[in-house]
Amino acid sequence: MIGVIVVPGPSSRMHGLDTLRSLALLPVCDRPMLQHIVESLVAHGVTSIELIVGHAPEQVEALLGNGDRWGCKFRYHLEVQPDLPYRSLQVIAETRTQPWVLVHAEQYPYLEFPTGPVTQPILYYGKAEDRSRDGHSLSSTNGGHRDLPQDEWRGTAVFPAGNFGRQLASQTTEELRAHLQELVSTGEATVVVAEQWLDASTPAALLKSQTMLLDRRLSGFMISGTERRPGIWISRNVVIHPSVELIGPLYIGPNSRLNRGVRLGANTVIGGECIVDTNTTIENSLVTAGSYIGEGLELNEAVVHHNLLVNVRLDTSVDVLESFLLGGLKQRRPRNWFRRVLQAILALLLAVLFLPVSLLSLAYFLIVRRTSYSSVQRVQLPAEENELSTRGYALPCLGEDAWAVPRRAGWGAFLRQFLPGLLAVVRTRISLVGLPPRSVEEIHSLSPEWRAVYLQNKAGLITEASIASADPEDQTQLYMADAYYTVRRSFLYDLKLAAKYFSRLIVPSRVDR
Repeated sequence: MIGVIVVPGPSSRMHGLDTLRSLALLPVCDRPMLQHIVESLVAHGVTSIELIVGHAPEQVEALLGNGDRWGCKFRYHLEVQPDLPYRSLQVIAETRTQPWVLVHAEQYPYLEFPTGPVTQPILYYGKAEDRSRDGHSLSSTNGGHRDLPQDEWRGTAVFPAGNFGRQLASQTTEELRAHLQELVSTGEATVVVAEQWLDASTPAALLKSQTMLLDRRLSGFMISGTERRPGIWISRNVVIHPSVELIGPLYIGPNSRLNRGVRLGANTVIGGECIVDTNTTIENSLVTAGSYIGEGLELNEAVVHHNLLVNVRLDTSVDVLESFLLGGLKQRRPRNWFRRVLQAILALLLAVLFLPVSLLSLAYFLIVRRTSYSSVQRVQLPAEENELSTRGYALPCLGEDAWAVPRRAGWGAFLRQFLPGLLAVVRTRISLVGLPPRSVEEIHSLSPEWRAVYLQNKAGLITEASIASADPEDQTQLYMADAYYTVRRSFLYDLKLAAKYFSRLIVPSRVDR
């Protein structure tokens, strides 16, 4: 059996908790929801997992890798059209030769999957009365399911080998619901009702799943760390003041610190790299990794992600601007200064080597094209959204329109972008290879998931889009190029792109011809 996991994009029900990452990456106790699902599928004998991801794909791959960790094979598919999330099923040939399980990663049932032959679809339903606080779930069907009007499909199903994958590929989520409802009504699909679910579709559901896991009601799912006392799990390198009061069940992640007078009540999870300051009380809550909780606070039925506070009981949220109350403990990727210095030296050598070419091109563009050297303002990466206005730099180019649109690798880009831009590389403002340099306005115009991917990366004179000859008018192609480079990014891959870039000067691509 193979697994197909659809990783969801941002949801308005999450109050911004999933803006920079998929809600499936939110923690349920000690690990992300998605990791719990993967480990459960592997335990059920799934040997290959296909992940369809449209939001923060680089974070999903960074978490799971290629599957060797679990003795499984993972493949990733980029969800280009959110309204057609199943299109990648067309290219997953294994669905035609063996049974496969479809999972929408915001909800997952706690039960055993079939081990014998699968002759018709098996749909996993949950009790309607167990819905999240706002009453919304993946399926909103409330009748027509034979004798199960009180139940609803929550996104998990097992399909037999055959053409079901191809049939689903062209359907929207709503069309899939209707199609499965019809199969149930005609007796062509089997319904299995699951009493317990891991659920991250809303903050309330997330806390409920967290409580069930801490209470050992989901014994098939693991909690890491040392159980110091019954129901109290403490991970490595945790600093706890002697006056701290711990009331289980609860979990404290690695490298966290609890200061004097802190009280942690039942059903509380403190993520890794957190600080809970003096005389603060937390219970029935989740604090995500890298968060700071200030002094003398009382949190109950809340989810805290850095400066975002979600009140689960009232289903409201607020961004706390006072960093002494709530905040994020920044874990910036350390800059590799040695590599930056090497790039700067290499850029200086290239600038000297191609100086005659630069002078000749300047003369040509100045006399014939009436264009001279200038500069455009771009944002230095990586950066936070609130830093965009303060991280600008001047990127030299030949003509103000040189970076107006993505240019394919070739002499035009080489003369107008690459050679002038070497000065910015020497000054360590930009890399030789990376994502396209963009202005503040261009960054704001990107979609939220694209912007999140872009800001945590590096910009370069040579880009994936220029090598792949992406259509500058097609935003989907440009996003796919950025996402692909983010996933593949490495020193060797940068060398490969640079080699392709310079080879285009000698042998132009077919598109250029």
